[in-house]
Amino acid sequence: MSFTRLVTWTLLALTLLAFGLWNLGGPAMWWDEGWTLSVARNWAETGRYARLRDGMPAAPGLEASFLVTLPVGVSMRLLGVGLWQGRLFGVICATLAVLLLAALAARLYNSKVAVATVIAALLLTPHPQLNPLLQGRQVLAEMPMLVYLLGGYLCLWWAFAGRRLAVLPAAILLGMAWVSKAQTVPFLIVSLIVPMLAALISRRWGTLMTCASVLVGTGLVGRILPPLAYAILLDHSLPSDPVSGLLDVVAVVLTPFNRLYALTNLLSFGLPPLLGVLWAMRRGVGGRRQEASFYTRLALLSFVGSWLGWFVALSVGVPRYMSPAVLVGCIFLAAMLHDLTGGFNVGQSVERLMALLSLRQPSRAGVAVLLALVLTSAALALATLGLARYYPDDDRSAQRVAAALNAMPPTTRVETYESELHFLLNRPYHYPPDQLHVELNRRSLLGQETPVIYDPLSSDPDILVVGTFARGNDLYAPVLASGAFRPILRDETYEVYQRVR
Repeated sequence: MSFTRLVTWTLLALTLLAFGLWNLGGPAMWWDEGWTLSVARNWAETGRYARLRDGMPAAPGLEASFLVTLPVGVSMRLLGVGLWQGRLFGVICATLAVLLLAALAARLYNSKVAVATVIAALLLTPHPQLNPLLQGRQVLAEMPMLVYLLGGYLCLWWAFAGRRLAVLPAAILLGMAWVSKAQTVPFLIVSLIVPMLAALISRRWGTLMTCASVLVGTGLVGRILPPLAYAILLDHSLPSDPVSGLLDVVAVVLTPFNRLYALTNLLSFGLPPLLGVLWAMRRGVGGRRQEASFYTRLALLSFVGSWLGWFVALSVGVPRYMSPAVLVGCIFLAAMLHDLTGGFNVGQSVERLMALLSLRQPSRAGVAVLLALVLTSAALALATLGLARYYPDDDRSAQRVAAALNAMPPTTRVETYESELHFLLNRPYHYPPDQLHVELNRRSLLGQETPVIYDPLSSDPDILVVGTFARGNDLYAPVLASGAFRPILRDETYEVYQRVR
């Protein structure tokens, strides 16, 4: 790498970090990140990898993988317990993910496509749940998983290019991606099997053995690492909450409404990278180091294609569930735009577009430029709206509510299912069993009127806090209707109730 390129990419990394760190504690806390933050805080403060329930340690359950939770805990141990400290790891991972996307694009195509991939990932991801700048500022598993995954594919490219020792880090990193987010596993396997079949058909025995070795190594890491880590981390004497049926509410959903919802979201927010994948499949082999480029591209295409196929055919349809595929697909979107615009030749593209629009000399090249303009304009407009709406967000209501609860008498018992408050509270709190999460998802995601059997009065709480998650699922509606609590505080989406005794 030349000195100029090194300086350029270093400045990009520092810029992304600076943008990520700005107002890091401002975005409203998500229910998902509350569980991970809680376990990370407990580990940082006490050394116990556990949740708390009624002030007593309980087995972890709904938090992200230990490959996400532990780094968050390390950040809190080094920098102190707090929201921005917990989110710091995600910002670092988002920065690395963008840089790794560029590194792969440069090897599969060229430096122009690498730059375009960065722009596509940052400015052409038209939904807030797909943008790495926004996702990286929350404690979620997607960005860390992408770092492990993209690092693994980069090592796989090196292995295909003749550096056979790269098989080991490729297997380790892809195995870590396997562990960090279970949703990744089937698509990761497909992405390694398809190049193996292509190598078998072409009788590329070295490539076949490389891919097979990475697949076996990835599976071994994925199988061995979790029990090994949890044997060290977990206290198996702690009470746990078994969960069943989660697959049926997020991963294998056949209801017509969700199928239409998923298709609508794919066409609305995932169409540009989908077109890029289809274009790359049509384009075939290209780029430098033909064999390494071809087989790595085939792996990535298989990963993105199978993930988007699952999203539209079986997933519950939430946009966030297609974000890894959309971000990896930005490589192929950038390559397609490169081809449509003659290598990003602005002058030539404008000339062809004007010839088409004026009907003076219409051509396929002019139609290609028009397609590129329409795609980028629509995606850029939506992405800009999302960034303008959510990036400067400064919602500290959870912190204010937690401060009010922490100031109450020490004997006050709190009931709440808003997990972000669990992370912020310095007093005992109680929440429903994890299985209830599955039943509530049937209500909110599938539209099923499922009965929820839970009595919040069983823990004899003095205070009940209802936020976005519990309200949206009508979790506490029956007990509130009974008159057992009266409202005493409201702050943004949070309502605090006191027990009527």
